Amino acid sequence: MVALILANLKMMARNRQAIFWALFFPLMLVVVFGLFDFNGVGVADVAVVDQSGGPRAELFRERLEEIGFLDLEFGEFNPDEARRRVEDGNLGYLIVIPELFDDPAGQVQVEGPAPVTLLYSTRNPDRNQLVEGAVRNLVSDISSDGAPVIPSQLLIADVIQVPEVDYFDNVLLGLLGLGVMTNSIISIAVRISTFRNQSILKRLLVTPLSIWKFFAAEITAHVLLALVQAGIILALGVFVFGGHIHGNIIWVLAVTSLGSIVFLNIGFVLSAWAKSPAAASGMGNAVALPMMFLAGTFFSTAALPWVLPQLSLALPLTPMLAALRDIAIDGKPIWDTWPYLAALGGWAAATALAAVKVFKFG
Repeated sequence: MVALILANLKMMARNRQAIFWALFFPLMLVVVFGLFDFNGVGVADVAVVDQSGGPRAELFRERLEEIGFLDLEFGEFNPDEARRRVEDGNLGYLIVIPELFDDPAGQVQVEGPAPVTLLYSTRNPDRNQLVEGAVRNLVSDISSDGAPVIPSQLLIADVIQVPEVDYFDNVLLGLLGLGVMTNSIISIAVRISTFRNQSILKRLLVTPLSIWKFFAAEITAHVLLALVQAGIILALGVFVFGGHIHGNIIWVLAVTSLGSIVFLNIGFVLSAWAKSPAAASGMGNAVALPMMFLAGTFFSTAALPWVLPQLSLALPLTPMLAALRDIAIDGKPIWDTWPYLAALGGWAAATALAAVKVFKFG
C-alpha cells in the first residue's frame, strides 16, 4: 500500500501541469490578492495651481504633501485644459489656491474668506469623498488660525458630471479582454501544437495550399470567434446584469480584433516552444494568469504596490483594456485612444516577427 502511494506521488510529481494547478496557482492567487490594497482607494493624482504664492499658501502646499494618498503636481495650468483633463479622466483632481488666500484685508473687502477650489468628476465617488474631506479639513485648519470658521465658505467643490459608471462596468470590459486573451493564446497554441505532433504541418508543405493562406485562415477564424465571444459577453452583461456601454460598439469590436491578433501571435510563439498540446496549454496559462491580475482586469492597477502599476504598462492586455474602457465607458472616439492603439500595434508587430522567427513545422 505504501509503495503504491509513493508510486502515485512520483507520477503526480512528473505531471508539471498538475503540479502547477495544485500548488503554484493557489500560491499565485494568494500573492496577487495580497498585493492589492482592497481597503484603500489607491493614489489620487492632483494638480495644484497656486495663485497666491504667500506663506499661508506655501504652508498649505507643504501640508498637502504630507497626505500619503495624494500624488501632487505643481505648476501653471490652463483652467480650461485642466478641466478637460479631469473630464476625460486623465487627471483626478485640480486644486486652485486663490490670490486672496494670503490677503486678509482683501478678504474683508470681498466680505469673506477666499475659498480654495477643488475640481473633480463623479468618476470615483469613494475617492472623491476621501480627497474632498482631507482637503476641506486642511483648508479649515490653516485658514481658521484658532477662530471659528464655516468650512463650506473655505472650499468650493466644482464637480463635473460624467456618464454613470459602476464597478461592474469596469469588470465587464475586463472580462471581455480576459476572455479574448485566454482563448486566443491557449486555443491557437494547443491547436498548432496538436497539428505539429500529428505531422499535419509537415504535410502542408507538400500540398498545393499556400502556407500563408493556411495561417491567415487560422487567424481570421480565431478573430471572428473573438468577436462573437465579445458580443456574447457584452450582451449578457448589459441586458441581463444591467451594465452600461456608452461608446460605439463597432470601435469596441475593432479594439477587440486588434487585441486578439496580438494574443494569437503570442500563442504561435508558445506553440513553437511547446513539445505537446498539454505543455502548450500550461505555457498559455502561465502567460495569461499574471496578466489577468496585473493588467487591471478586476481591480485598478493603482491598488498595486511599489513599481507594479508601472510594470503593468508593459503587458499587452493593459492598453487593450484601457482602450476598451475609454471607448465603452467614457464614450471616447477610437482616435482618442491612439496611444493605446499604438501600443497594441507595436505588440502586434513585435509578436508577429517573433512568431515568424521561432515557428517550426516539425
